[in-house]
Amino acid sequence: MSYGNNPYSSPQFGAAPSGGQDQTALAKAKPPALVLLIVTSLMMLLVLVGLVLNLLGVGLMAAQQGNVGQEDAVIAMIQGTIGLISGIVGLIVGGVVIYGCMQMMKLKSHGLAMTAMILSMLPCISPCCITGIPIGIWGLIVLNDPIVKSAFDRNS
Repeated sequence: MSYGNNPYSSPQFGAAPSGGQDQTALAKAKPPALVLLIVTSLMMLLVLVGLVLNLLGVGLMAAQQGNVGQEDAVIAMIQGTIGLISGIVGLIVGGVVIYGCMQMMKLKSHGLAMTAMILSMLPCISPCCITGIPIGIWGLIVLNDPIVKSAFDRNS
């Protein structure tokens, strides 16, 4: 009975690693990396828009009409500073996640791909923590697959 090109079949003993295993590893590694790349790119676009609006002073406090008291001005300044810092951190982390996803799709730098998946799951730091958690778990499971791990070793 022949199993053909089933990626879930047991490896043949005595067979040398071939390009077919690299194709199987690539087929497993590419979907979570691509999905996370798209989601992170979209979220980084939103972070950029928020950052620009924050720099222009358009925030929740600026939307209020009427007289703004001294306490409200201090709160607006603190919110603006925190928004600016969180936007910059989001862009940096998002850049690392995007670069790690691109490396994962090329089966290069296993450590950076793992870092990207872990960063995508961190709440309040990653640009997309809600969708990043399930995608990051999916990516970690794929990256720990022996076939995928060995393909990273061969391509490094």
